[in-house]
Amino acid sequence: MKRIAAALALFACASAQAQTTPCVTPAEAEALVLFVAPELIRQAGTRCATALPATALLRRTSGPFLARYEAETDAAWPRAKAALSRLTAPQAIQLLDSSFAAPLVASLIAPMVVGNVDPADCPRLERAANLVAPLPPRNVAGLIVLFAQVDAESPRPQMRLPLCAASRRN
Repeated sequence: MKRIAAALALFACASAQAQTTPCVTPAEAEALVLFVAPELIRQAGTRCATALPATALLRRTSGPFLARYEAETDAAWPRAKAALSRLTAPQAIQLLDSSFAAPLVASLIAPMVVGNVDPADCPRLERAANLVAPLPPRNVAGLIVLFAQVDAESPRPQMRLPLCAASRRN
């Protein structure tokens, strides 16, 4: 998720005078996950097209699985936008208020995350999608953030979600 800041750097120059390390709360991180989830699912399906059968859950471009995540995006946007406001230069905050920001943000973030997926990992991603499919999207977002909190406390974090230190144990 640290790449979110890089995507928004396309909108504005980074602030050279940042006095603190930008971070997001778990609730904001969950909103970010919920907001980008439909596009992440679509991009993962595209990325895994050669590694998964056409009937794979990740490759479906419509249906109840994707629709449940799409239904969460509008409600998640205000808190996701607050998180993005923390992670980007002050000059970009005004851009987040424009009508084109929400669709642009998701379309910029998803390829950066999914671009790192090795097609050999697609069967695992498909298994994960099938395991979480019965769960409400908010629970899935909460689990992802929980894993990021645990990961942030490890000696060599891999997820690099910029969670505020005080909220990592919650």
